[in-house]
Amino acid sequence: MPELPEVETIRRIAERELVGRTLTGIELTLPKLLRDSPLPTLDLLLGHTLESVDRRAKVLVTNWSGDLSVLTHFKLAGQLAVRRPDGTMVVAGHPVPKPEGEYPHKATHLTLKFDDGTIVYYSDIRQFGWWRLMPTEEVPAALAAFQFGPEGIDGDGFDRDEFANRLARRRIAIKPALLDQRVVAGLGNIYVDEALHRARIHPATPANSLTPEQIGMLHEAIGWALERGIEQGGAEIRHGKAYPRDGFPAIHAREGEPCTTCGTAIVKTTVGGRGTYFCPVCQPDPAA
Repeated sequence: MPELPEVETIRRIAERELVGRTLTGIELTLPKLLRDSPLPTLDLLLGHTLESVDRRAKVLVTNWSGDLSVLTHFKLAGQLAVRRPDGTMVVAGHPVPKPEGEYPHKATHLTLKFDDGTIVYYSDIRQFGWWRLMPTEEVPAALAAFQFGPEGIDGDGFDRDEFANRLARRRIAIKPALLDQRVVAGLGNIYVDEALHRARIHPATPANSLTPEQIGMLHEAIGWALERGIEQGGAEIRHGKAYPRDGFPAIHAREGEPCTTCGTAIVKTTVGGRGTYFCPVCQPDPAA
């Protein structure tokens, strides 16, 4: 967290609430937040207007007047909160700070003030996220350096044959293979678990052993999982766990609860160093 659906939700909020606003104030309390940045200070944005908001994988791209852009990666615990001039709040990303709580929070490291009275708070309890300010013309090269694969959403270049080729070159388990951003960009722990469950594939199955039928099912399931996440505005997290809404997530963080497909108790294990949830009946272990 945040994964592609959460960052897409942040993008939509920023586009709706901030585009056309001019930045009048900046307070940065965590200097390392501006990391590996081609330009040395966010103060260079003062007086500039936010013109558009883009996203590539889990990276948010804000484009400002004066040919300036910012790349933001929320990593494990980044959150963006917008306080409107009327005092109402809209929040996306990590659930801490609590959206109904006080801002700025002790984990709020950057505050942006706009000419209409809108205030934006960037918070990160883990401090792994980063912001990078650069000339807009440098954005394509900066994004290319990540070597992102296609995004797993229909219509965004997610070709099934190319997906199969990428998996065929990987001998590791399918769970960590899907977490590799060079294979499918934007996937994280929650949505990989959901996609594998829908495709009925055990998370420890070697990526290069999947049959054409399994690859087809997984290709569809990845798009389904990401689209469901976007529809919900990102997965809801309560007490550090994804909380199901309308049956989604169906598998992640539901250890011991009945599988929504067959009723078998959901199992938690570790695959590739990541906590992983699966149904032992719907997703039988190929090594068993």
